[in-house]
Amino acid sequence: MAQKSIVITGCSSGFGRYTAFVLAEQGWHVFATVRKESDRVALLQEAEQRHCQSNISLFICDITQSEQVARLARDVEDVLRSVSPEAVPCLDALLNNAGTAYGGPIELLSLDDLRAQFEINVIAHVGVIQTLLPLLKAARGTIISVSSISGKMSIPVTGLYSASKYALEALSDALRLELAPFGVKVVLIEPASSPTGIWLTSLERSFGHIGIDEHNPYERLLTMAKKSAQRSSKKGFPIQKFSDTVLRILADPKPRARYGVPFSASALMFLRLMLPDRLWDKLIRLVMHW
Repeated sequence: MAQKSIVITGCSSGFGRYTAFVLAEQGWHVFATVRKESDRVALLQEAEQRHCQSNISLFICDITQSEQVARLARDVEDVLRSVSPEAVPCLDALLNNAGTAYGGPIELLSLDDLRAQFEINVIAHVGVIQTLLPLLKAARGTIISVSSISGKMSIPVTGLYSASKYALEALSDALRLELAPFGVKVVLIEPASSPTGIWLTSLERSFGHIGIDEHNPYERLLTMAKKSAQRSSKKGFPIQKFSDTVLRILADPKPRARYGVPFSASALMFLRLMLPDRLWDKLIRLVMHW
């Protein structure tokens, strides 16, 4: 039986890194991308410690740079051809995981941050999909994009991030229908908070731009958001639940369009769907002391 293969973007930390090792240890050939050489070396060292280095190919790739994405596709195809010279190169799956977050009140966010948020979380993902689609079509493979519960609800400070995830959700819905005749499955994972540190990093970066002091009209809101980010960086659902969901999707010949992780994320998204906007707004302001 031919070895299954997957491209995972954003493997320097968090969901991508953990899932890359889980799949490699289960026999998948993982094409993992990072942006820095130091991250590539660190992943290689950990792969050797886990004795799965033969199942991981590591690439430096900034997915916002189209020439690097094109080179990634060529490198992946070359590896696939070297494994099966007589077969049509096929890529079984893509996990679109790379991403970042820009936090802050919309009034204070720079338009450069807005553009950067959409470039990384939306436009670059489309570029990766377009470039790898010939290989995915050949395998009748699976595209998994990492959205968020923020792609179903938007609250203060995370509005820009939510906007990018709403866009990713819309694109995935259209893509799922467009690619159905080719046998390519398109799936979204919508995680809640997990101890990946994404929001703590985001807010610390944003505070450098917009400041947080008694003269800032959003000082109370930003302080509350920072405390929440600090809690989520230490708590949240176990990251293994994310990789378990990826495995379940890849094993299912007919996966669902969306998977909330953990179950409480699905419950919260359902609650948002059912509550009137006025009541939802009141609850959010109450919780955020705003």
